[in-house]
Amino acid sequence: MSMSKLIFPKNFIFGSATAAYQIEGGATKDGRGPSILDIFSQTKGKNNHNENGDITRG
Repeated sequence: MSMSKLIFPKNFIFGSATAAYQIEGGATKDGRGPSILDIFSQTKGKNNHNENGDITRG
């Protein structure tokens, strides 16, 4: 594997983000109720390949 050095502009600012939907855990685990995104993602025609966040993929 070859490594190269990346050079960013002097004032470049790195950032990161996450969403609760990604890290909260299972939709029905530990007393958690459905969120608005759980309901939205289970609505037919609102997502790709009829997938939702009920089961994560690794």
